[in-house]
Amino acid sequence: EDGNETAKQKIESTTSLTLSSKNGLPEDFFDSKDVASSDEIKPESSHSKKMAEKLPEGFFDDPKMDAKVREVVYKDKEEEEWELFQKAIKEEAHVSEVIMAEEDEQVNIDRNIDEIDDQIHRWQEVENLHVKKETVLKNSKADGQKKDDSGDDVDDEELDEFLDWRAKKSLK
Repeated sequence: EDGNETAKQKIESTTSLTLSSKNGLPEDFFDSKDVASSDEIKPESSHSKKMAEKLPEGFFDDPKMDAKVREVVYKDKEEEEWELFQKAIKEEAHVSEVIMAEEDEQVNIDRNIDEIDDQIHRWQEVENLHVKKETVLKNSKADGQKKDDSGDDVDDEELDEFLDWRAKKSLK
């Protein structure tokens, strides 16, 4: 009976240590865990750092969760490729605009040269008409001294023919 009594005493003593008099819960069950929780946070944070170092990249199926656990910034590969693509397109568009601007400038220069050549040709025609007018006037004065006044009317008609720039030239 002594053995039974000692066993019962041991059970009662361990039970009284672990259980409080209230509802069979441990004595520190309702105590504030602020002090204990701050002690527990430090081991968890070091534990999570150790987990982040132990886990390989791509351990989780969700890449965002994987980056969060490993404590790195999440970079979406498709988003990076899209940004690179947009950057390349902007560069090519700029190059294209530069080429088009150069071509437009060259077209304008060529058109200006053609217009200047046309103006030079037309001024040459005007100058030729002035020379013809002067020769006709000289000839008419020389003939006018020899002929009478009726010849002046004919000479005026010849002059009008050269001075009327709107009239079509007739081939004689």
